[in-house]
Amino acid sequence: MKKALIIGSGFSGCVPAMLLNEKGWSVTVIEKADFVGGGVRTFLYGEHPFTYGPRHFLSPYPEAYSFLNKYVPLRDLKKINYTYIESDQTFFTYPPHRDDIGKMAEAEQIQKELDVLPEESHAINFETFWTQRVGETLYSKFIKHYNKRAWLLDSNTEMDFGFEATVKRKPLETGERYEFKDWYNCYPIPHDGYNRFFDIALDECEVLLNTNVTGFDLERTTLHINDQKIKGDIIISTISPDILMDCQYGELKYVGRDFLKFVLPIEHVFPKDVYFIYYPNENDTQTRVVEYKKFTLHESPHTLLSVEVPSLKNKLYPTMIQSEVDKAKQYIDALPADVYSVGRMGTYRYIDIDDIIMQSMEFVGTL
Repeated sequence: MKKALIIGSGFSGCVPAMLLNEKGWSVTVIEKADFVGGGVRTFLYGEHPFTYGPRHFLSPYPEAYSFLNKYVPLRDLKKINYTYIESDQTFFTYPPHRDDIGKMAEAEQIQKELDVLPEESHAINFETFWTQRVGETLYSKFIKHYNKRAWLLDSNTEMDFGFEATVKRKPLETGERYEFKDWYNCYPIPHDGYNRFFDIALDECEVLLNTNVTGFDLERTTLHINDQKIKGDIIISTISPDILMDCQYGELKYVGRDFLKFVLPIEHVFPKDVYFIYYPNENDTQTRVVEYKKFTLHESPHTLLSVEVPSLKNKLYPTMIQSEVDKAKQYIDALPADVYSVGRMGTYRYIDIDDIIMQSMEFVGTL
């Protein structure tokens, strides 16, 4: 029987573990935490279910939706996002909506800029990408300071890779204000979110919790765990690829978040269908506030909110800086044939649950 060693038990570890197990492989999953599910696991704060950052399922792929919905029934969301614009002393929906321009103090200037936008964009970085689509004024109001804070940048011109993916659907919306109306936009029905999927996926696998990999012999597909060596036919790694090679080409940059959660003595805080509120103003510290029961439908006279503050205390988001992407590719290209680097961290791409499912089905299908 062939054996797979998988480092990490988030979606990017659990999906290939399940698929390989179904193909008759022996699978060992090594997880440094005392739980499985990574950043998508649902916890309780008092009585309130939450994840570290909202984790709704958003996808254009019917295959990914069907795969996950078999194990965790999903319900559709009708989701609106607000953003608070300090200079206007009010909330607008996000992305910026054409119908709101007339309510803004700079309405005349915004319209002038929209009238002269280029028909085709030739952006070379995040800043030119957005200014060529919505003009300088809307960019400054809604995007500029938020993005610099979210990615801990001195200038948005530093973001020169993958910036097209930062548009939620259209840079300037029209019509209904619900996001991603043409995609699957869902959240698990069960109170514990995606947790049961992780349990099902790893049911027939060997799972080592509270376990650190202390060394890598990649050529021999062998991992060092304390004083032991574990050998497999393949290694699937969901951690940052620089760790696998002892940062030989330099450490990869990431951005993290501090999550501050609190319960308020009121049943609901946000208006109907509003799940997020963004804070794009120059002097804000936080990026986003989330009301969790909008996702979980938890019944309580109280409500749980979280505030997200960009941080370097953890590594959650690979950067969108070309030199860092090139460095990550250098690591991935140097891996032996039987070592796979997968998931958001492993590929150094800002991908989501659906991408991970599709990626796992594709590469496991080749084994």
